[in-house]
Amino acid sequence: MLGKAVVLFVAVAVSPFAAIMVTAFLLKEEIPADRLAFLAALPASHPGPFALGLFVIVALAWAIAALVTYGYIAPLRSIAEGTRVIALSNRRHRLSDEGGSREMREVASSINALADRFLAVEADVMGRIQEARQALEEERNTLSALVAKLTQGVLVCNPEGRILLYNPRAQKLLEAEARATGAADWVGLGRSIESFIDETQLAHALEHIHHRLAAGDAAVLVPFVVQRPGGQTLSAHVVPVLDNDRRFRGYILTLEDITQRAGVDARRTTLLQTLTEGQRSAIASVRAAVETILTFPDMDEDGRQQFLGAIRDEAVKMSGRLDALEVEYAEELKAHVPFQEMLGSELVAAIGRSVRETGGVDLEVDAPLDPIWLRVDTLAIERSILFLVSQLSQACSASALSLTLEQRGGLVGLALSWSGAPLHGEALKRWGLRNVMTDRHGTSLTLFEVIERHGGAIWAHPPAIDGRPFVRVVLPVSEGRQGADRDAAEAGYGHDFDFRLFEETTQVVDRMNAPLSKLSYTVIDTETTGLDPRGGDEIIAIGAVRIVNGRLLRREIFDSLVKPKKPIPEASRAIHNISNEMVRGMPPISEALPALHRFVEDTVIVGHNVDFDMCFFALAADETGVRFDHHTLDTLLLEHAIHANQEDKSLEAIARRLGVAVTARHSALGDAVTAAEIFLGMIPLLEERGIRTLAEAKAASAATPAARHHQY
Repeated sequence: MLGKAVVLFVAVAVSPFAAIMVTAFLLKEEIPADRLAFLAALPASHPGPFALGLFVIVALAWAIAALVTYGYIAPLRSIAEGTRVIALSNRRHRLSDEGGSREMREVASSINALADRFLAVEADVMGRIQEARQALEEERNTLSALVAKLTQGVLVCNPEGRILLYNPRAQKLLEAEARATGAADWVGLGRSIESFIDETQLAHALEHIHHRLAAGDAAVLVPFVVQRPGGQTLSAHVVPVLDNDRRFRGYILTLEDITQRAGVDARRTTLLQTLTEGQRSAIASVRAAVETILTFPDMDEDGRQQFLGAIRDEAVKMSGRLDALEVEYAEELKAHVPFQEMLGSELVAAIGRSVRETGGVDLEVDAPLDPIWLRVDTLAIERSILFLVSQLSQACSASALSLTLEQRGGLVGLALSWSGAPLHGEALKRWGLRNVMTDRHGTSLTLFEVIERHGGAIWAHPPAIDGRPFVRVVLPVSEGRQGADRDAAEAGYGHDFDFRLFEETTQVVDRMNAPLSKLSYTVIDTETTGLDPRGGDEIIAIGAVRIVNGRLLRREIFDSLVKPKKPIPEASRAIHNISNEMVRGMPPISEALPALHRFVEDTVIVGHNVDFDMCFFALAADETGVRFDHHTLDTLLLEHAIHANQEDKSLEAIARRLGVAVTARHSALGDAVTAAEIFLGMIPLLEERGIRTLAEAKAASAATPAARHHQY
């Protein structure tokens, strides 16, 4: 801007002299020679007045240049940039009506009035659109809630295998084991499912789906088993997603952890092999001895006793082996019990109904509001409680019976209380040995056997404070469903998904020439012990968030404190509020950066003054074993390319211009989220200036004067 002022000043200052010279040249034939000589001698004969006149001309020229430059040109450029922000990025941004000439202030005020009017019209239109979208939004939220609450892992992928929807259960199943083994471990929108599922297995399943669809099969479901790192075994099912013309649009992949079940099956196979092969020689010996006795009925008594002794010895050995197998494979031998996942509240309600309908006794039931899941043989537990109610009514004259469900840690208690005589422990022992039901194999089960099959316990209590005695049946909580409920509760409703990924490819081959709006980004920020990476300062916090398909994915984040090798200086602690106590026990940079490297996989890295962060990453490459060779974009340099005439280019000022709320300033994740929203607001402003691809954005950044001052 100063250069333009100087050019204008020179033009204004030189113009009077140029006019005089041109006039003298045109009139030189008509002006007498003595007058020309007089004019030429004026500067030397009257230096004072001539210098004063020259000074007045220069001062007037500078005043005119400054007035035009800073009163009209500079405000006009600032107004033009601000108007673009209003039109393309932030409808609520308003131009400053301070500074510049009165006319420019009036122009700014008029544009602000027009923006207010435009905002009001837009709000009215958006209100009507919102009403039209309300039903669709309700369906979207319902779908999101249902998928989030499913206890099976669910992923929806486009034909390329790029994830466009997933639920918390799938995230936990695929990420937890992978992180423990150091594999690729981030589930997210736009990421490839092939990072988690063997490509050959998946391709085979999809080939089978296409073949069955081509054959006209209406219901296609392909199961297969996935072996994961660390011994994890998943049961997978693939279902195609078709459009109205039955064209393949993608697929749904459901996952269930069967690691424990697979282990049980393997041990059952071992048990069967042991029973069939380990006893074969003993059975053959017994058979040979029996056949010998039958073949030689006139055998003498000594010989007969010898063979009978051999039969006895082999039978004892077989019995010992079977006893040992029963102890070693106790869990597998009772795994056939038909347990089912059931809410505790539903169980006590069912017991109450059964007692009323079968025993004719009114049993009051009570259960907490929070869901408690049990893995039980429902019929066996119902019969056991019904048996107890019947015995208590006879032996203790029990009345006003109630059944209360209560949880303590990993155990659930069914407290059966009554009004009447207390129950002695010896009586309960006798009852425990009595049959309460016959299972599906025809085996009679006692009360104690039912409780033992569930891994529970039962005992009698003396009267409580209210004078009512009770019997407590303790059962273990179903960890699988409890964990699934916790996952869903922690994830909440509205999990990220984007069905627009069905419509387009997410695999960008030529990233440099791809439109900015089509690329996937990871926006990063770090907090450090100081500002000198080459002088020994270290990273103490890393935050990152992803942008896919033009959307900021607030649930897909990387947020980690990092333990430095040296104490955190007090000066830097005052900025980011990270203390030495907070980073104690946190992962070192050698663990944090490899995890971040996997998180930013296949994306463009964006940051505010991102060269600062990348310098730290590069200096730690030898220690961490990873190098960040990703393309990068700097929101600070992009701001210079978009708004060269805006003086304040701090993160707060840029955010204010683009209507971005700044939260958790000077926290790594907070600044990363702010920078991400700023970058999204910049994309339409860049496109309006003809900067539409990654290559053009990098070139525009490098061309700014500020680029020379941001090398670390």
